Amino acid sequence: MEDKLISKKDLLTKEGISYGTLYRWKRQGLIPESWFIHKATEIGQATFFPEEKITARIARIKDLKSELSVDQMQELFSANVESFKIPLQDFKDLEIVGRMSITAFTSVFPMKDLLDFNDVFGMYVVDHLMKLSGIYLEDAKQVLRLLCKYLSAEASKEYQLILLRKMGVPMRNTSSFFSARWAFR
Repeated sequence: MEDKLISKKDLLTKEGISYGTLYRWKRQGLIPESWFIHKATEIGQATFFPEEKITARIARIKDLKSELSVDQMQELFSANVESFKIPLQDFKDLEIVGRMSITAFTSVFPMKDLLDFNDVFGMYVVDHLMKLSGIYLEDAKQVLRLLCKYLSAEASKEYQLILLRKMGVPMRNTSSFFSARWAFR
C-alpha cells in the first residue's frame, strides 16, 4: 500500500509551520531527507511528503521541542539505536509510558539510571501489554527480564512476542511465560 502524499504547501498550512522551520528541521536531521519527494506537476516541480509520517513527526517535534534539545531529538529520531541513551529521570518526565511500567522496570533494574533503546522499548512493550492485555506487575517484570535477555543477545533478529491467555488470564509456567519466538517491527 502506497503512502498518501501531501504537498509542501498544504503541509505548511495544515501544520502552521514556516518554510524555514521545515527546512531547518531537515538540516538538523529531525526530518529524513528521503521524505522530501520531488514530483513534476502541471506548473513545474513540487515537493511532497508521506502524509501520515510527516504529520506524526511534526507533531512529535512540536511536543518535544520544549523538553529536549535538538541533539536529544536527533538522537531520538535517529535510526542508529546503538547510541541512544536517555537518563531515567528525563524519560519519566516525558510520561511516554505509565507509572506502573516504570515501576516494573525499576524493580527489575534498580541500579539503571541511563536507558538505552532496548530499555525504552521494553517499557513501551510492557506498558502496551498492561493497557491492552491486562497483565499485572509480576508478569510485566518477567516480560522485561525476557526482553532484556533476548534483545541484548539477538539484536539483529526478528521476534514475535506471544502472550497466551486462558479465560482472559495470562498463562505462565515456571520455565517460560512467553514463547521464545519473537518479531518486533
